[in-house]
Amino acid sequence: MTGLLPGFRRFIGYVSLVARRRRFRRAPDLPGPRFPATVVRTVDGDTLHVCDERGVTHAVRMLSIDTPETHYLGASQGYWAEKAAARLSELLPEGAEVEIQTDEQPSDAYGRVLGYVISGDRLINRLLLEEGLAMTYIVAPNLLHAQELSEAAQRSFTSRRGMFGDPSVLLPYEFRWSLRGQSSAKLVGSLSRGEVFELSEREQVPCWDRVFFFDVRDVKEPFVRIAPARRARGGG
Repeated sequence: MTGLLPGFRRFIGYVSLVARRRRFRRAPDLPGPRFPATVVRTVDGDTLHVCDERGVTHAVRMLSIDTPETHYLGASQGYWAEKAAARLSELLPEGAEVEIQTDEQPSDAYGRVLGYVISGDRLINRLLLEEGLAMTYIVAPNLLHAQELSEAAQRSFTSRRGMFGDPSVLLPYEFRWSLRGQSSAKLVGSLSRGEVFELSEREQVPCWDRVFFFDVRDVKEPFVRIAPARRARGGG
């Protein structure tokens, strides 16, 4: 019975998480596709709260990156999760002036703003990739900065910078999927080649080059779906 408790607690945590987030599904009222804001607080390595010039506070999920989880269904990715969270807090302390830039989808299903965070002349999303504290998590159709973010992630991966020098670290989205037992993404594509595969074939695409599709209708030029490898090998 004792062995069942951690899994049961994660299940209860997941149900609780979904229930909490369902209360915040209304799309936020934003001043525009780009707007100045003041940092209220950081939550973890890729999430923060900001206040726009009207005094409206928004939760912001940083677009196209993913940092290790500090607390997901009662589980943490440990050292690298805490390091990413501490670094974002250092880069964006309370009261810091930033600009939030949205993409094709300005918010998610939970009412969070999906944004690129610009501080001075620095794109913070890219900086975390350059320091090896985040991996790309590019989701179509939000591709505005996809190329430069992918290139930053590739450089960090190749040089084994930050968490990429630690072979024990799971990619954050893989960590979440392992706890939930499923992914919301349906397909994965190659940003550089334009090929789109079944999610189960994601190892055909280097991690820095991946584009995830949550809706098959988002597979548009220059992306093209490729038949599963097993079907190609079978000749039919």
